[in-house]
Amino acid sequence: MANGDPVANEQAFRLHDLARLARERSALILTVMAVVIVLAVIAVFLIPQRYAASSVVVIDPRKNNVADVTAVVSDLPVDPASVQDQIQILESRDLAGRVIDKLGLASDPEFNPPPGALSAYFGAPDDAPQALRDAEITTFLKHLTVEGLGLSTAITITYSSRDAHQAARIANAVADLYISGEVDAKLNDTRATTDWLATRIKQLSHQVQAAEANVQAYKAEHDLNETADGSSLVDQQLTAINGQLVDAKSDLAEKQANMGRIDAMMKSGHAADVSSVVSSPLIAQLREQQAEVIRSESEMATKYGPKNPKLIAAQNQERDLAAKIDEEVSRVAGTVANDVSVAHAHVGSLQGSLRQAETEATDQNMARVRLKALEANASSTRTMYEAFVVRLRETQSPIGIPDARVISHASAPASPSFPPRFAIIAASVPAGFLLGLLLALLAERMGYAWAPRRNPVMDRLRNIPVLAQLAGGAVARAADQAVDFPGAPFAQGIALLARQMCDPRGPKVVAIAASQPGEDSSQIAAAVARVAALMGRRVVIVDGNLRTPMAARSLGANLPQAGLMEVLGHKASLSQALMRDARSQAFVLSPAWPPRDPMPVLASRQMAELLTHLRRSCDLVLIDAPPVLTAAETRVLVHLSDAVALVVRNASPESVLGAVDMLAASGSPPVGLVLAH
Repeated sequence: MANGDPVANEQAFRLHDLARLARERSALILTVMAVVIVLAVIAVFLIPQRYAASSVVVIDPRKNNVADVTAVVSDLPVDPASVQDQIQILESRDLAGRVIDKLGLASDPEFNPPPGALSAYFGAPDDAPQALRDAEITTFLKHLTVEGLGLSTAITITYSSRDAHQAARIANAVADLYISGEVDAKLNDTRATTDWLATRIKQLSHQVQAAEANVQAYKAEHDLNETADGSSLVDQQLTAINGQLVDAKSDLAEKQANMGRIDAMMKSGHAADVSSVVSSPLIAQLREQQAEVIRSESEMATKYGPKNPKLIAAQNQERDLAAKIDEEVSRVAGTVANDVSVAHAHVGSLQGSLRQAETEATDQNMARVRLKALEANASSTRTMYEAFVVRLRETQSPIGIPDARVISHASAPASPSFPPRFAIIAASVPAGFLLGLLLALLAERMGYAWAPRRNPVMDRLRNIPVLAQLAGGAVARAADQAVDFPGAPFAQGIALLARQMCDPRGPKVVAIAASQPGEDSSQIAAAVARVAALMGRRVVIVDGNLRTPMAARSLGANLPQAGLMEVLGHKASLSQALMRDARSQAFVLSPAWPPRDPMPVLASRQMAELLTHLRRSCDLVLIDAPPVLTAAETRVLVHLSDAVALVVRNASPESVLGAVDMLAASGSPPVGLVLAH
């Protein structure tokens, strides 16, 4: 059987091979490790040491209640974005320049490079001072680290220097100048705001005076006077006149009604019955006298007769009294009429006054429209003026309390922070080992094959041809994967194996077996049969594993009612026992029931005749044989085959070589390996 691919002769490199390589190349690996460690030790002692000192500032969200400076400058927010803004301020070049000036770092060789190198780099001598300044700030910022502490508002300022005390001094200077800068910024903003407020208040004061003067002048011009409660005098006058007019009209109506009653009673001759007449004291007195005279007259008329002088005198007195009563009634009626005239004149006078007041109120209301506009302008100007005055008072004595404060000053570190000697030396150990292992792999690859030549088992296995390598597939579903995923490496390996077995010049009957159970050789046989059938070949799988038949199940079919045993016993025809694959034209011949002893069945003349018939009628006959090392009947099946494909998946090299030796001892046809992994 031809070898499909020269590369397939090389077996996969496994973990135990790496362990073997480490043992064999231990001298090289240890030498490389020692060199790497020595170089690391030399490097950590040659690299200049740097000391890192840190100070911590915190943005304090607490408010200053002594003076409301926030009326001018708002409090510093404490959200993450604002904290990042403060970090940018701490890392700014302006702040770095102020620190350099304060500490006199320009004369420090650590910040001031040699003049010759600087001139050569920056060019023209005119640019040297500014270039020198930029180089100092750049060097300063290169060793400054500002970071926020998690989700808090604290900020860590770290500076690294060759001198521990200088590192602490610079870290503290950065924190102090940042705090003082915040205070200066607040004070400068407050001063600028105060100056602007003072100027604006002066302007508003003139505007308020002018607006209120216009209001007073307009009131005087239009005689718009008001009472203490703010109401108009004309409106109060209208209210008073209206009240008086209502009372006068009521009095007039009452007097007119009384006069009408008197007139009516006088016309009917009963004027004396009028209430106003009855209530008159004089009329009451006259009535009493009249009643007394009438009583005397009655007595005289009874006693003396009609001609008696006393009776005549009494009658004359009665007539005089009646005349006086009528005269008094007429006088009362005249008085009532006079009262009606006076009341009527009073009503007319009040109505005239009301009309005059209404006219005056109308004129004043028209004038008050303009007055309200003037007053509104004066009020808005005064409100604005008072608001600015309040703001000015709030900013008169601002307290320079910053929103950030130093909560931890830097101290001189006792040990350097760079380089981390222990970490570098510790890391050089695994790094040296990995580098040595890499060099060992390269040496092995350049000079030897991957497998140890001194291992006789592997040397013998390399001489066995590899038919195909099946990589990356689930062997338990080999038949389905070979069709469903034709582009996968596993399906391509199955296709390569099927093409080799279907070669017209090659063997027609191939036994597929494994060295030991668990290698899933039945799945591989089913996958090859299905792919070969899809290529247009006539393929039959004969299930030779009579104890545990798996060929039919590998193709997704159940055991038949009439199978291999019935065909060999002439109880069923071959066409009745063959089962067709549901996804291809491949056929499978499987036993319907396991025999008591498979050996006589497989070694029978009928079995040989069946395979001879299938060899003539089919392009490829695959025999699914049981494991070589555990089933003796496999040696019988390989004698009926033209070639043997030994499936290797999880088996050890020793077991594979044992199976090959057992097949060779029984005189089997050529054997090839199918590597499934």
